[in-house]
Amino acid sequence: MARPPPLGELPPGYTPPARSAAPQILAGSLQAPLWLRAYFQGLLFSLGCGIQRHCGKVLFLGLLAFGALALGLRVAIIETDLEQLWVEAGSRVSQELQYTKEKLGEEAAYTSQMLIQTPRQEGENVLTPEALGLHLQAALTASKVQVSLYGKSWDLNKICYKSGVPLIENGMIERMIEKLFPCVILTPLDCFWEGAKLQGGSAYLPGRPDIQWTNLDPEQLLEELGPFASLEGFRELLDKAQVGQAYVGRPCLHPDDLHCPSSAPNHHSRQAPNVAQELSGGCHGFSHKFMHWQEELLLGGMARDPQGQLLRAEALQSTFLLMSPRQLYEHFRGDYQTHDIGWSEEQAGTVLQAWQRRFVQLAQEALPGNASQQIHAFSSTTLDDILHAFSEVSAARVVGGYLLMLAYACVTMLRWDCAQSQGAVGLAGVLLVALAVASGLGLCALLGIAFNAATTQVLPFLALGIGVDDIFLLAHAFTEAPPGTPLQVRPRPPAWAHLRQCCVGAQSLLV
Repeated sequence: MARPPPLGELPPGYTPPARSAAPQILAGSLQAPLWLRAYFQGLLFSLGCGIQRHCGKVLFLGLLAFGALALGLRVAIIETDLEQLWVEAGSRVSQELQYTKEKLGEEAAYTSQMLIQTPRQEGENVLTPEALGLHLQAALTASKVQVSLYGKSWDLNKICYKSGVPLIENGMIERMIEKLFPCVILTPLDCFWEGAKLQGGSAYLPGRPDIQWTNLDPEQLLEELGPFASLEGFRELLDKAQVGQAYVGRPCLHPDDLHCPSSAPNHHSRQAPNVAQELSGGCHGFSHKFMHWQEELLLGGMARDPQGQLLRAEALQSTFLLMSPRQLYEHFRGDYQTHDIGWSEEQAGTVLQAWQRRFVQLAQEALPGNASQQIHAFSSTTLDDILHAFSEVSAARVVGGYLLMLAYACVTMLRWDCAQSQGAVGLAGVLLVALAVASGLGLCALLGIAFNAATTQVLPFLALGIGVDDIFLLAHAFTEAPPGTPLQVRPRPPAWAHLRQCCVGAQSLLV
């Protein structure tokens, strides 16, 4: 092995620097860096000579190691969780998220499904009974979604997020509340009686038609049941929540509807409500005290008069809240409906994902193509599907890119003179780069490093460009040297090429 030069002595073949640097070298300010450069060049040259003497063994062992590491791609994990992708581990945001989960618990978690309605004609006002009627049509279609999995049927009433069913001493009332307790749906329709149509569930009492939110008047029901049961605790609960008459005391969007209750303010006048006035200040769920949906959660593109009164809006939004997989699992654990299917949290997540995909599909198809409004449905599963689609490796794209680079390297380095032709060098170089990229990613997978969209879509082509560039630099340096020139004095790649390589390498580290 070549001996590194002693300090203060430069190698014989060292190229002197420019004259402007000579005074600094004589003063000693650049002597140590130059010695370090010469030292490492000597070590690398000795390593290269050793590899050259045992080229067959090195090539065999290298290909064997690269191929073994490339097999690690079989256990690669692609990360699509937004929290894991964008929140740095150990950061302030990560600590606050962990604190929130610990204090609020899993019960505070839910998933949101959004239904957004916009006019086809830009700038058109959506605060009209007709536009809200179309929104009701789309929301009704979405709320009726059912999926069949594991031999069971799953609808919104089974998987939606509910704020918590109260405990009532009276068993009959408790069972009725359990069946009727509404899902949490943030919608502009809650300002009107039609908001009750989105709530599923029904209860039966002797001598009465099926009780649903469209015909349920809690105050009247308490008066009818008062002589038969003690309901003071239940009455106090309703008064604290300010339930009142629930939905039957709100105006009807379409007073001509045969089911519009007589208690609606516009039932007798048959006058369509002023939608902007009703939505001003937001809407309430069945509880006026605990369920207040602000305007910003329901409307978009709002315009107001100088006094701050709502005049118009360009978008309507309804949000359906579903339980988290953990909540759904706990809710049905031990239930007779799931005792025969080996119920697990993974199955609960599969049910929620299937329902959300069906929700998006049916909601977007709810309105006819010639309608004046258009519906945009979005769910958390939709975002996950998009991230999965962008993170999947396109084999055709990667193979096509490497084949194009292979053809380019072979053609540009090919010469009519066989002694000067380096087409085989370009071919072998591109193949070696491809194997190096695969083995590097395989090693990362074996170390447990998760991949993301940048890893699968950007890194293979970035590494290809960096690796092939080195092949051209080496081929150019050897081409410039006359035949028979000793290795020690062959010209090296120019300094600007090394600078460019450093910049490209820094970019790859950032990716």
